[in-house]
Amino acid sequence: MATKRALTIGINNYSILDPTGDSNLNACVNDARSIYHLLKNNFGFSQVYHLEDLRASRNRILSTIRHLVRISETGDTICVYFSGHGSRLRADLSQGDCDKYYEALVPASGAWITDRDLVNITDGLYPNAINFTMITDACNSGGMHPADTAIKCKTPIYESSLINAIVDFLSTLIPCGICAENTNQFNNNVGNVQANNGTIDLDPDPNKTLVAATKSTLLSACHFNELSWESSRIGHGLFTQAILDTVNQSNMQISYHDLMTRLQSSVSSKMSSLILPHHPGVTQTPQLFGQRNRMTENFLEGYVHSPLEI
Repeated sequence: MATKRALTIGINNYSILDPTGDSNLNACVNDARSIYHLLKNNFGFSQVYHLEDLRASRNRILSTIRHLVRISETGDTICVYFSGHGSRLRADLSQGDCDKYYEALVPASGAWITDRDLVNITDGLYPNAINFTMITDACNSGGMHPADTAIKCKTPIYESSLINAIVDFLSTLIPCGICAENTNQFNNNVGNVQANNGTIDLDPDPNKTLVAATKSTLLSACHFNELSWESSRIGHGLFTQAILDTVNQSNMQISYHDLMTRLQSSVSSKMSSLILPHHPGVTQTPQLFGQRNRMTENFLEGYVHSPLEI
């Protein structure tokens, strides 16, 4: 019998990485707890692990994902949900002019997590046998907006040296959670990279989000050049609240493609009422990454077999 397993991660407390408390968030733990209950109560997940705040270290996160992959079999579903800070890392830390960067999830402690870590874990995972879905409510474009108690964006402030290197050299950006062994599919997927008030502005290539072969489907909170926002008025990140609202309205039966269309509309509406009055002109547009022939499959359901695209 097919089994559904998950890991939910929510980090408000980043005091180990930033003792000042300035990098702490407000709604991520609530995000993760709500998704935990959604998976168990509405999607039939029988095994859901949960890590929050200081327990959500790099080692615990990766070891739990490794365990989920190791025990899953054909027909099973794995879901990993993360709400917290995101950032970026050079693909080659020794190469100052590196043109390839990885999006990174920032754990409460330990080195940041990139798609390269997840590819290593999913080495034996068959993309046409197990539905592995990543959901990330984080952003990676850097943040200079004033933080207050009501509204925050989920990315730390970038050092000027990192901003300069990204602007000068970035041409390929690998999203975290897509589990792509062949990253050449994403070559030159961003252009016109600029610094904009402490954040990174760029033009993503919309034709390089759905590709031939990945081991995971990724639902991401925003474009490469956008921020992911949370608001105390709703007690959630906008993207996570949109998931909760949209999935309940769809009676749990919705394809990945249709879900993303609805999430984009829902987040846009929330931006208008909650964020734009305080930060005019900003946008947040959820994105879908993954294997092209999987987007009509139902969200978090075991796969209907179809051959891998060539």
